[in-house]
Amino acid sequence: MLRLPTRTIRKSSLIPKRLISLKGSHLHKPASDIFSNSSSSNSGVGQSLGFMKSSQISMSPGFDPFDRSHAAASNQTTQSRDVMQLWSLLEACICSKYYNRAFSILQSLYMVGSHRPYFIDDYNMYLESLVENGLISSINELDKKLSDDLQNTFKDVDYNDRTLAIMVHHALKYNHFQLETQNHLKIYFRMSVRGIRSILSHVNILTISDYAALHADLKMISLNDIPEAMKPLLENKAQERKKLDREKPDMLEREKVSVGGNSLDVDPRKIEADHNKCIFSLDQEVKPLEKDAATLKAVDTLNMRVVRHALLGLSLNEKQKEQISKFNFDANSNLLNVDEKKSLDFFEIYRSLTTEEDKSKFEKALDDFNQERQRALENRATDAAKERWKHDFEEAKARGDISIEKRLNVKLWEWYSAMLPLVKEEVKLCSQVFAGYANEKKNILKMDAKQDKARLDYGPYLSLVDPEKMCVITILELLKLNSTGGIIEGMRTARAVISVGKAIEMEFRSEQLLKSESQAFRDLGKNSHELKRYLQRAKSTFRSMKIEENKIMWPQTARAKIGSILISMLIHVSKVEVEGVDPVTKQKVYGEAPAFAHGYQYHNGSKLGVLKIHRSLVHQLNGERLVASVQPQLLPMLVKPRPWKNWKSGGYYYTQSTLIRSKDSPEQIAYLKAVSDANAIDTVYNGLNVLGETPWTVNRPLFEVMSRVWNSGKQFLDIPGVQEKLTLVPPPPREADPSVHREWKLKNKELANKFSSNRSTRCDSNYKLEIARAFLGEKFYFPHNLDFRGRAYPLSPHFNHLGNDMSRGLLLFWNGKRLGPQGLKWLKVHLSNLFGFDKASLNERVQFADEHVNDIKQSAQDPLREGAWWMTAEKPWQALATCMELNDAMKLDNPEDFISHQPVHQDGTCNGLQHYAALGGDIDGATQVNLVPNDRPQDVYAHVAKLVISRLQVAAAKGDELAMILKDKITRKVVKQTVMTNVYGVTYVGATFQIDKQLSNIFEDRKYSLELSKYLTKHVFSAVRELFQGAHLIQDWLGECSKRISKSIRLDVDEKSFKNGNKPDFMTSVIWTTPLGLPIVQPYRETNKKQVTTNLQTIFISDPFGVNPVNARRQKAGFPPNFIHSLDASHMLLSAAECGRHGLDFASVHDSYWTHACDVDKMNVFLREQFIRLHEVDLIERLKDEFDERYRNYVQIARVERTSELAKQIIALRTQLSKELGRQATLADEIYLEKRRVQMLQSEDPQEKADAEKMVTTVSLVEAIGSIEPIESKKSDASTLVILTPLRLPQIPPKGNFDVRELKNSKYFFS
Repeated sequence: MLRLPTRTIRKSSLIPKRLISLKGSHLHKPASDIFSNSSSSNSGVGQSLGFMKSSQISMSPGFDPFDRSHAAASNQTTQSRDVMQLWSLLEACICSKYYNRAFSILQSLYMVGSHRPYFIDDYNMYLESLVENGLISSINELDKKLSDDLQNTFKDVDYNDRTLAIMVHHALKYNHFQLETQNHLKIYFRMSVRGIRSILSHVNILTISDYAALHADLKMISLNDIPEAMKPLLENKAQERKKLDREKPDMLEREKVSVGGNSLDVDPRKIEADHNKCIFSLDQEVKPLEKDAATLKAVDTLNMRVVRHALLGLSLNEKQKEQISKFNFDANSNLLNVDEKKSLDFFEIYRSLTTEEDKSKFEKALDDFNQERQRALENRATDAAKERWKHDFEEAKARGDISIEKRLNVKLWEWYSAMLPLVKEEVKLCSQVFAGYANEKKNILKMDAKQDKARLDYGPYLSLVDPEKMCVITILELLKLNSTGGIIEGMRTARAVISVGKAIEMEFRSEQLLKSESQAFRDLGKNSHELKRYLQRAKSTFRSMKIEENKIMWPQTARAKIGSILISMLIHVSKVEVEGVDPVTKQKVYGEAPAFAHGYQYHNGSKLGVLKIHRSLVHQLNGERLVASVQPQLLPMLVKPRPWKNWKSGGYYYTQSTLIRSKDSPEQIAYLKAVSDANAIDTVYNGLNVLGETPWTVNRPLFEVMSRVWNSGKQFLDIPGVQEKLTLVPPPPREADPSVHREWKLKNKELANKFSSNRSTRCDSNYKLEIARAFLGEKFYFPHNLDFRGRAYPLSPHFNHLGNDMSRGLLLFWNGKRLGPQGLKWLKVHLSNLFGFDKASLNERVQFADEHVNDIKQSAQDPLREGAWWMTAEKPWQALATCMELNDAMKLDNPEDFISHQPVHQDGTCNGLQHYAALGGDIDGATQVNLVPNDRPQDVYAHVAKLVISRLQVAAAKGDELAMILKDKITRKVVKQTVMTNVYGVTYVGATFQIDKQLSNIFEDRKYSLELSKYLTKHVFSAVRELFQGAHLIQDWLGECSKRISKSIRLDVDEKSFKNGNKPDFMTSVIWTTPLGLPIVQPYRETNKKQVTTNLQTIFISDPFGVNPVNARRQKAGFPPNFIHSLDASHMLLSAAECGRHGLDFASVHDSYWTHACDVDKMNVFLREQFIRLHEVDLIERLKDEFDERYRNYVQIARVERTSELAKQIIALRTQLSKELGRQATLADEIYLEKRRVQMLQSEDPQEKADAEKMVTTVSLVEAIGSIEPIESKKSDASTLVILTPLRLPQIPPKGNFDVRELKNSKYFFS
């Protein structure tokens, strides 16, 4: 029997934490003292939004800082990388049932000292798999296994309550009515580390039958001990049990059977299991998912009958009732409207319902149906794609279709069929290698067979996903990557192999989750619909726990190797049919060519490995329906997304997403995890959940117009026409002037680029239209997460409201609301805005729509007639959608009664400048960006254009020729983009190209246009600085702060990190906390790529665990715009949360906020209130306080004039220090002395404090004179001296007199 715990039990964690280092922690104030100097107003507002709590946590986050030294960070991340690689290999071996290799990996993990406290989680995963796969045949055998392992092999590890949950689950597999089983169970419960409830909390291990046996049969636990999500299921069982107990005596008598003349009682446990099927009758038996996930069946016949019954009970017309009665409510048959077979338009039915009660019933029935469809969609997408390919292939075969122009799906099926045997053979070879490893481990490791050694590394991963699915995923991934990464008609090899490997990993994660869920609820039947809701809640709890528990990601090397193996197989088998002309007979001949070809090409001066796609295939990709090639994890969801509750639990149901889409930044993840674990960013979660829970549908009338345009193949608005071949300009004669040849080359290059761009745009449009087609009539949602600055983006990238004009025009709110008088007004204002008539007063914008009533009606009724009015709009597709909405409203006697689904936008006026004006209290700037109430909206772009014209007129009067040429050419449009991006740190070169884009339409000579643009950019920059002086002072201050921080060093830096003792690695990132408590870590560090050899080519991949020295230039350039982005993101999330609280449907595109027309006035109040709430605090003062605290006791390297008095004192001090050390003193020695001085100054020993006050260091000498500005030098020659100075940030610019509360009455702040 297992021993009771004798040592101190360590808490295990689902996520590995770095060991907490207290080095240097005494250099910081206690958390309670942080920001004690801040103004009282700061703390009140900050506290309510989450800033105070989060910033205190991120100051002392409980992990080793990343800026102590490059060596320390590398050592720390190397351990994390090693553990992650061992984890992923352990998981792969366990899932592939290579248990010998798994145990040896456990032994390797055990040797990583820092990981030891969390090792029990890894062992539990191994133990759970042994139990679930029947490798342990008795209770005593499991006890012995655990006891031997923990006492002999893993001596410093203790079990935890999850271990005991596995033991309990295993014991309950046997006859729990036997005394021996009950004794084991009692001992397991007595052994609990944190109590019985902790053991029972593991709903992803214990099944419903386990809870039922412990509660009802053995009376070992009470109902209160059972997790909340499971209680309703058990309570229902208790009621059924009373009935069962009354019938049990008769049943037992009947169940006695005779064996060899002797009476034998049937095992009561069997009776219990039989009755579980009857009592728990929510689903027909859900069997565990087999290894071949293609066999998954999610048909929920009873549930679908209930859905149909509920829908038929609504007030529908006869046609709708007939459609519903004939509709196949099988989730697998109706993943999406891909093949245009679905006859039911759910949105139209919903709109036709007249009572709120009917609408509520309809939505409930649809949500039930969609729960099953979402499950099927996320888990059966590859099967569905394969089935479509096969269907098209068999249809073509039946027709005898041998055309050279085979449908794309037919080709894909042929590739799939040829690739599958190769993949199966490779999986088989991997299994054979592992069989050899298990039997003759020593011999295998000594073998020279290089491929077999490689299979030991990648084999476990290749065995995790069904070969059929891997073939489909590989094909779809390569099709999706067409023309990405700047490669025309192809893709980068490195991106392709990583993408395929990552897609295989995502599929594995989804399958594992589904398999676990099926096993956990396998004993629930399907005959009782009443408990369906409880079951869904229990499953949701289970899924969240499993996804949050997941801590493993495959290493990039494993992804690369798996991807390269699969891609090389596809290259080998994939062919396309080609035709040519025999040069002798001049007759057409047919043959095959590779669909993909691996090669190399130069891109921006670098040699890249590329995969090129055959041109005939590219043509098909641009023309055929491609929705089947979109991963389900990248599509909108049919049900509300999983709400965000922590940093890695939200979004899709069977795929893990993280709150921040961080690219290779372990530092960002570490800070995010720290504040998430402390529940300090709940406001962020609330805002994101509001965005995710807004239901949408597709605008069918607009989609039908787009389809007609698309199918014509002609160019229309921003959709390029079909161009099958690139037509180039013929070459000039060989004897022509070199300038003519140069012009010819440039012209053809321009034509080739335009051809490629048009193809790419058409392919992208095809994606969007196909996804829209699939979701016609559906109710769907966009799950969101954040970029590192806190800006929200939908997780589904191909089709969403952040897309182009076409995407936005296709989207409607699912919910409809009566327009009312204000709604009708705002719908007209919205139309005016879409036409670019947005700088007039609101009344004038309404008048604009009223004056074009006939145009609106004609546009809606005959949108494709030549010269249609809507095509002249700035955003034509959205304008047409609004024309259709207004036209439908005007058909009613009272248009105000119209139920509108159209999103109406409110856009900020150059939102970045609005934040800068509020930060600096700049009255002039605030006036120009509509923070100050006014009768008319101010047009900042037109105002800057006027300032530029004035400057050019003055210059022209002085004889400046360029000014003379340009002064009459300046319009609002010329300067708009540069003004907009100036505040976000656009460079001089970037701004020049922006202006050139406009001037090139006026001046044909490109070189001359560029020269004029360079000249004009200087004037635009000067005009903006003149107008927004306060904003630019803050921008300069932010830039200077980031420059100093990124060149600073911690006092407790690892002295060994100094090169020769004098050249440190600069490791300090700029880190700040948003008003909502989100810690922002700028990820700009020097890149360090790792070389990986694959069977395609050697590729270089980034290390997701690497922490390198910071890139100071990017840190400085990025901080001002990133800080402003973090503020506009905070404002948006605050506004979203407030709109959600008041029942508004809300969506946003950064600084453009959307809601129903009738709710615009409410939303306007909320977004103004939240902007004021954000800026009531002096955010710049608070940022300075945070920096002073976060970077307290950091030092920086400076240069002073060698002839200065300070330099002489420091030289003398260094001479004395060198004499004491017996060697030349270094900067590392000086930092050590300063650290010692600071520690002694903070000592409670009076003598130590007194000694510290007498100590002289280079830093104390600098502190004694105050500022070194008069003697600081920018030279780097022998006339200067390198010294250490305390990190001192510049004083913040003075704040102006603008009171942000004024904007409450500014109706044009957002309009």
